[in-house]
Amino acid sequence: MNTPTIQATGSRRLPPGPPGYPVVGCGPDLVRDLVGTFTRAWREYGDVVRFRLPGKRELFLIVHPDHIKHVLDDRQPNYPKDPLSVGKFEPWCGQGLFTSNGDFHFRQRRLAQPAFKGSRISGFGPAMVDATTDLVHRWRPLADDRRTFDVTPELFRLALTIVMRTLFSTDVSHRAGELARAVRICNAYTNSRLQRFVELPERLPSRARTRFLTARATLDDFVYGLIENRRRATAPPDDLLTRFLTARDPETGGRMSDKQLRDEVVTMFLGGYETTALSLVWAFSLLSRHPEAERRVRAEVAEVCGDREPSADDLPKMRYLKAFYQEVLRLYPSVWTLSRSPLEDDEIGGYHIPAGSQVFISPYLMHRHPEFWENPEGFRPERFLRSATGGGPLYSYIPFSRGPRLCPGSSVAVLEAPLVIARILQAYRLTLAPGHVCEPTSNVFLYPRGGMPMRIEHLGAEHEEKKGNR
Repeated sequence: MNTPTIQATGSRRLPPGPPGYPVVGCGPDLVRDLVGTFTRAWREYGDVVRFRLPGKRELFLIVHPDHIKHVLDDRQPNYPKDPLSVGKFEPWCGQGLFTSNGDFHFRQRRLAQPAFKGSRISGFGPAMVDATTDLVHRWRPLADDRRTFDVTPELFRLALTIVMRTLFSTDVSHRAGELARAVRICNAYTNSRLQRFVELPERLPSRARTRFLTARATLDDFVYGLIENRRRATAPPDDLLTRFLTARDPETGGRMSDKQLRDEVVTMFLGGYETTALSLVWAFSLLSRHPEAERRVRAEVAEVCGDREPSADDLPKMRYLKAFYQEVLRLYPSVWTLSRSPLEDDEIGGYHIPAGSQVFISPYLMHRHPEFWENPEGFRPERFLRSATGGGPLYSYIPFSRGPRLCPGSSVAVLEAPLVIARILQAYRLTLAPGHVCEPTSNVFLYPRGGMPMRIEHLGAEHEEKKGNR
């Protein structure tokens, strides 16, 4: 075990952290296992940790509600998105809501926000349930054979279908698998770049880059076609894409270019469906690992919905299902780290944070802090029956971030995921493959290592026949 050391530069006190290796610092450990390295360092050195990187760069990890509030809210203008990380996303996402900063981000967010509020969101419910019912029907042959399969790509395809139907009024069910694969390839390439501390020139050919460019071209062809068709529509639907198309800059009166529209649609691919899909993957794994929670969710769905499909109006009555999903997001927040870079020197927890450094916030670790969570590693949905934040301070529970950059689509996720879970549980039981270890990878998002192989079976022939003959 390393002995924590606190360094000082003049009167500036630096946080403790692992010593790392000569020249390269902690870079190799962070590349090899970011989740594990962050977790071990936090447990050993405390709530503010310093990591030395190659080239005299520094990375800071903060894991405390007060410090997180300081960065995401109190001094948010001093902490824009980390340009080093954003630069790795730009070849894929461009300048969308996910990557942009400052006034530009504020204007784009203001245009998007109305699409995620009020009755508009509850109106998405039927499309979400219909898409899930299509999945239920598609899974019937698998359930007939009690087959074991990886639910991950299936739930990705479902979530992509839902986001396109609800936000863009477009049915992509016939291409959802192809588009979802393209997104995964782009994200995998971006993740590999994020884990490099020495960037290779983009002009150098590689198999990974070729696959990325092909996948991006597939998505670009689809998105630009979507934009062109919408521009020609005589009676366009009042959805997010139409709002972006018709929006005017309040200062110049100009409209978004096709490139900007493309970047915003691709950003919805990144944040609007993949995060929800992953939360569903982890949700079904937790139901399989915790039979009593599964029994309670099933009983609640049966009591509230009976033999009919669930609706948005049912969700307020399904308190345990809501608490269950909140606990899923506590243990497996899809966006498990957030990175910022201070414009000016700052102080956090009594430690000096220099301008230009990288500051990482980890919801994954914050949600496991023993000072703010009872039995932090345990699965206990009941904690959210008592409190919307599980009993801790506001910034101890941040599955969708907090402050001015709170995820605008969080209201969609907390509607979509419970409806999908309820509808699938009406038809099937999913059980983890024997011996499969549920472990997250150190990726952009918390993908399950080795997928999530699960066996599917009908709840009962009589019940399923009722559902099919409605």
